[in-house]
Amino acid sequence: MFNLRKLKTIDFSTLSFLKELQKTKIRRLKLRQLLLLVLRTLFIILVVCAFSRPTLKGSLPGGLAAQAKTSAVLIVDDSQSMTANDEQGALLHQAKNAALTVMNLLKDGDEVNLLKLSEVPVDRTAEIPAAQRNFSAVRGALNEMKPSSIHRTIEDALCFAARLLAVSKNFNKEVYVISDFQSGSLESKIHVAKTSEQLFAPTIQFFFVPLGKRELQNISVESIEIPNTIFQVNKPFLVKAKLTNHGTSDMKNHLVSVYQDGSRVGQKGVDIHAGQTMETEFTVVPKHSGFLEGKVELEDDDLEFDNTRFFTVRIPKELHVLLVGTSSDLSYLRMALSTRLPDSSASVIVNPVSENHFSSFPLNKTDVVVFSNLHELTLDQSRMLIAYLQNGGGVLFFPGAQTNGNIFTSSFASPLGISSVATAELTPRLQSSNSFIEFDKVDLRHPLFSGMFEDPDAKLFPGITQHQRTLESPHITNSFHYLPTPKSRTIITLTNGYPFLLEEHVGIGRMLLCSVPATPDWSNLPFKGLFVPFVHRSLSYLAQESSMDRSLLAGDGTAIRLHSATSPNLKIIKPDKSEILIDPQQAAAEKTIPWSNDDLPGWYTLASGTSILDKFAVNIDPDESNTTPSDKKHLETLFMRMGIAEKARHMVSQPQEVQYIITESRFGAELWKQFLIAALVVALLEMFVARESKQSISVTRNNSNSMKEPV
Repeated sequence: MFNLRKLKTIDFSTLSFLKELQKTKIRRLKLRQLLLLVLRTLFIILVVCAFSRPTLKGSLPGGLAAQAKTSAVLIVDDSQSMTANDEQGALLHQAKNAALTVMNLLKDGDEVNLLKLSEVPVDRTAEIPAAQRNFSAVRGALNEMKPSSIHRTIEDALCFAARLLAVSKNFNKEVYVISDFQSGSLESKIHVAKTSEQLFAPTIQFFFVPLGKRELQNISVESIEIPNTIFQVNKPFLVKAKLTNHGTSDMKNHLVSVYQDGSRVGQKGVDIHAGQTMETEFTVVPKHSGFLEGKVELEDDDLEFDNTRFFTVRIPKELHVLLVGTSSDLSYLRMALSTRLPDSSASVIVNPVSENHFSSFPLNKTDVVVFSNLHELTLDQSRMLIAYLQNGGGVLFFPGAQTNGNIFTSSFASPLGISSVATAELTPRLQSSNSFIEFDKVDLRHPLFSGMFEDPDAKLFPGITQHQRTLESPHITNSFHYLPTPKSRTIITLTNGYPFLLEEHVGIGRMLLCSVPATPDWSNLPFKGLFVPFVHRSLSYLAQESSMDRSLLAGDGTAIRLHSATSPNLKIIKPDKSEILIDPQQAAAEKTIPWSNDDLPGWYTLASGTSILDKFAVNIDPDESNTTPSDKKHLETLFMRMGIAEKARHMVSQPQEVQYIITESRFGAELWKQFLIAALVVALLEMFVARESKQSISVTRNNSNSMKEPV
């Protein structure tokens, strides 16, 4: 602006005009060369920046995301489903490597809680452990981690992680979940949240590392059911096994076997379609009394842990029966029990006691309590009887002349929660001595009558089945009028519409209520051929525990019932043959022993010295076999319900990317890819400009040569 343009005089001639054109092209050439210099310099700068991996800082003020101390909860799935393999090896091995990568990113001042999925407490009020700052100890625990048979869910683990982070004072909080995220281990069955829980603050970051890319072909033994029956030596019983195909391919002639005491006693091949659940049955014949160890086993597939399911059966050698009543009330019962039936494998040991002395007899030594003509139970006696039934005891009840309906309801029926009596007094005797009532309907499918009608002559009448046969009914002139509850099971109904025999359940114990006494006062039942087998089979049925009560899930714990006198040498033998001693003082003070060391599937034995007191089976939760991957919608619903914000969730598709994604989350996004792309674009521009520059130089040289020629 300060220097005015000076006009120059140019001689007009053809030669001078060509020289001016030459100067213009040279200036353009110099501009291209300068542009090439800039592009080449920029290319080098971009390449250097790409290799230096610059990062875009997060939105936290002052760079706190890069400098704040971190509290991390590391949830590692160590369940049996993690024993599966894919192209990268065993899933649990991959999980441990990913967890060790996370540990390598922690610095001095950070803290971490290693939470194995199998060790997540079911009780959400459990004590919170202190966070670890000794990272070497955590790495050692990771390296020693082995598959566990205890089944827990990711939902329970996240709830416990929320409690762990709630007590942390560090600014940066992170949760890592490394699992196969199978459908069976996603949501809790015990704690079902109906509404959003909002357990986590929006600033908490979550990293989910799903493992397992290969589809598995897996068939599992989901459950075993043994229908209620009276177990006797050489008498067959039914074992029902439920099988599920969790894979995507149909299986043909898949072998299923049943074992008794280590020997295979049955085998069959089954066809099961993909996603199908089916039931198969086996007949097992026990060869001895006492405890039987049984299992149902499948042939091998991709997952072996769910190919076997265990069960136990107890056939008592002796029945300890407590008879409560007067001598006259118990006379016919004692005569019936003094007779041993040919098909009975257990001897009966009778202990008579009066009603007043009932509470002084230790019920933990009794298999069945029989009441005859009971008048009233005191409050202490009712409490003792309730505890006995809830722990698996059996009760057989016969009314009598002293059994008042109101007293029965108040002191017996109401405390136990069983059927009451229709009227306050007994029904009046029928007017005519020839008038009586009889059996109307009999549930012949009940275990009491199983095998009762089997005889060699049955083959002579192939058209008549067991359920078409009838019982010889006694003549009844008076009876108790029970009012069954919805949970009651009526076994025999009288022609007046009221039950003759009822089954009640209290806890895991069972009761049989008869409407007539065990004397000839109201009926001729004691003189019928039915009476003796009815009494014996009732006691055998009540003394035997349900097969479901003798099977537990690993990690759930139980209360072991003591069936006999305690001993100072009580111990439990686990499936791996290890022994755990039980405090004799605790065993003497309690009728049940709390037990929680059930981490292995198989048979557990309660022994006193060399005597076996009890056996029970422990199995893996069938949900662990459901290896179908959780769909995104299911995961999204769970995360939203627990208050995990979408911006705080980071899915790691490959375990090798764990370090990169964590670093990106903590410090921001790395820009090396963008710089590398920019360098490639600059390189392409440089090639284009360089080519144009070469063409310009060639044209300039040609023009220069032409100007040197003489005119």
